[in-house]
Amino acid sequence: MRNNMEQKVITFKQAFETLNKIGNNSLFNFDGEKIIPLNNRIRLIFINSGCVATSKSSFSSALLETTKKELRDYIESNFEQHLSKNFVFIYYHDPFITSPKAVRDFANKLDNTTLCIQQTERKEWKKLKEGSYLTSTEELGTLITMLYFREKGYIVQKPRTYGREGNGKPGVDDVVAWKSPVVIDELRKFGFIDRGCHISELACLRWLGKVSNSSRDFDNYITKEILLTEVEPSKAKGISGSPAMGINQLLRAAKVKIAKKLFICFPFVNENVEEIFKEIKNKSKPAVGAILFDDRGVYVQESETFPDENVDSEIDKYEGDLKRALLNNFYFDEVVDMIKELDVDTKDKGLNEVLLNFHNKVEEIPTSYILEKLNRLLK
Repeated sequence: MRNNMEQKVITFKQAFETLNKIGNNSLFNFDGEKIIPLNNRIRLIFINSGCVATSKSSFSSALLETTKKELRDYIESNFEQHLSKNFVFIYYHDPFITSPKAVRDFANKLDNTTLCIQQTERKEWKKLKEGSYLTSTEELGTLITMLYFREKGYIVQKPRTYGREGNGKPGVDDVVAWKSPVVIDELRKFGFIDRGCHISELACLRWLGKVSNSSRDFDNYITKEILLTEVEPSKAKGISGSPAMGINQLLRAAKVKIAKKLFICFPFVNENVEEIFKEIKNKSKPAVGAILFDDRGVYVQESETFPDENVDSEIDKYEGDLKRALLNNFYFDEVVDMIKELDVDTKDKGLNEVLLNFHNKVEEIPTSYILEKLNRLLK
């Protein structure tokens, strides 16, 4: 009996099939247990969530810290490297159910495939081909959460940390999903996004191009809104009584009053999801929501509403992030033209002063100014 159990390798293929249905089958193809991203935008989200090993420690920082040629070459080399790559996501949680040998035997049968091993504690695996696998504790949940809210019409990114009580204390810093009516409507109007997007897509529009079919009527009425998600590698950490983990982190973040809804995310196996939902709901009033996943799919329990009277000022900060991401698409001579058009003060100023004045001016102007310029470049 135990020998049979040891050979069982649990994969998350059906979780990605659930996400694909939410995305009208526009995200992935499937080949057995293998998951194949359908386009470069999805590959970019895989890279940014940490579910693709890259040559740079942080792709997001690479967007701003490399030259345009280096960035273009970096994007092309990564996309080329992963263009024909398949991905298999497995859950390693109990050596009596999935032995290390079973994982190795499973991995050795996979060609041209990156194996992502989801586990409660991060540990390296021996005797697996270098570069063919990576370990995950929170990256997979981050990827699933970002894809889920992206398909629900939000802009997703890593948030500023909320709810941290003291230096070195953990806070919520896994996923923020946000939207405001002007930004979402204009991004769709210009064909830069379909439903929603990851912020990195907006920094790479010059290389990614426009979407083929933008859902311009996806929402009839969009309000300013922020959602926060804390991702944990297991149920035990997700609903732990520790103030440094899971739901308790979310409840500290709620004190900032910027998020309308709060979600906890983690994987599970061989448990009743409705029972887990009940446990989560009983942990707080209002109750936080949940995005859970196992080998049968993704399950969402809506969050109750939390006070968010500070949402406007926080949305302004995220819109500032968005403008800076959009500026990444322009070359220096194009930026110089904008500096002149915006009448940025350059007299008796050094380069850093001019750039500071330029960014301050950009903070004040409508996002549409940048979008219109970018739209002319992408025609």
